[in-house]
Amino acid sequence: MARGAVRNFETALGAIGVLALIITAIIITGWNPLPKVGDWWEKVADSTGKLSTPDTTWTERVGGQPSSAVVAGTAAIVSMRGTVEGRSLTSGQVLWTREADWAGVAGDGGNVVAIVGRRGTGLEALDPGTGTARWKDGEAVGAWTFRDSVLTIACGKLSDCTLTARAPRDGAQIWKLTLPGIGRVLNGINSDLLGTEVKADAYRDAIGAMPRTIPAMLGFPIDQKVKVVDTGRGKLLPEESVSNTTRVVVAGGRVLVSTAAPKDGNCRYSLEARDASTGKAVWKKDGYDLHTASGAGCEQRHDPSGADTVLIATRGDNREVFLSPRDGREMWAGADGDEIVAADSQYGLVRSNGGKTLAVVGFDKGGRLWQKDVPAKADIAVSRYAVLVRDSTGGHLIAYAPADGRTLIDAKTTADVLGIGEHGLMVGRGRTIGYLPFG
Repeated sequence: MARGAVRNFETALGAIGVLALIITAIIITGWNPLPKVGDWWEKVADSTGKLSTPDTTWTERVGGQPSSAVVAGTAAIVSMRGTVEGRSLTSGQVLWTREADWAGVAGDGGNVVAIVGRRGTGLEALDPGTGTARWKDGEAVGAWTFRDSVLTIACGKLSDCTLTARAPRDGAQIWKLTLPGIGRVLNGINSDLLGTEVKADAYRDAIGAMPRTIPAMLGFPIDQKVKVVDTGRGKLLPEESVSNTTRVVVAGGRVLVSTAAPKDGNCRYSLEARDASTGKAVWKKDGYDLHTASGAGCEQRHDPSGADTVLIATRGDNREVFLSPRDGREMWAGADGDEIVAADSQYGLVRSNGGKTLAVVGFDKGGRLWQKDVPAKADIAVSRYAVLVRDSTGGHLIAYAPADGRTLIDAKTTADVLGIGEHGLMVGRGRTIGYLPFG
């Protein structure tokens, strides 16, 4: 064998020996280098690239992977595993930090508060700018946050729980009622209730963290039943039962019963809206698919998409429509090929032309308000303050004003949207976050 080949062979054997020693050390000591390598790579990525072009107002690295960063007045409430912190919206400076098992934001304007909860100690409502406690509920095991109220749930007994509505600013009790059954499963922040869900996968956490107006009625899933609560009067209404072929949700002040029955290899749909107090049918429709069923047996596994005052449905001729849960009327019907992609209580988003055209429908005025050309595979969502269009493949994010289509942000970025405020977006990549203002 040539001398050079021998040296190469000996070098290879040496490398294999070193690798074997490293593997042996990992096996014996349990040492795992991958998390540190991943953390090092994340730091390199964060330090060598901006979050966006144009630049964010500030860029800061946080202690954990943020799940949301809700704009609350002059602060951003950043939620991470085990921790929640308030940061200045103008500088990114840490204003306060708390250990937390769950957290959210409630209220609006000057009444906004950060709701911070820990197992065994209840919750506190904090001033977003200072972290000072405005009020506490030491018995609460969970809460639902809205712009006009906070619902707290306490379960002192083995089965029954107490549901209390409070004013966000000072915690003043609005009403209280007993919620029969095992309500302990409804712990933490904003546990899923039986209503509509956001249709915007890429922005679900950011939009879901924004407080909305409390619906007139809410449906609580307890003991395979739907406990219906009138949130205006603080009254428990007659409960509803469910089955494999029915989905019962509460929206628009009605109890909606969607039925899907298998027939000739397909699912046959019917939809009934009931008066929550009397149980009597208010309206009925056949052939409207709320996309709640799946599988050969037409099992009902999903809540309908939309908002409290609007449902997204497909009717029998395969045209997609916005449907009013209150009276069953079609608020808007699409043409062949139109695809409804999102909705809130005011606006609906519709894609056409093979997904390359985005139109915004206004529910108050009716009809299309404006439209834009968009990438065919862009992620799209609508919120109270902005319509978001993100082309993840091209690293391009645009925010439009929902009412008139004005461009609020046109940025190059691969960052995720963590929060949506009146004047800008909280964005993040890894553990690095920043504020991207409109304008």
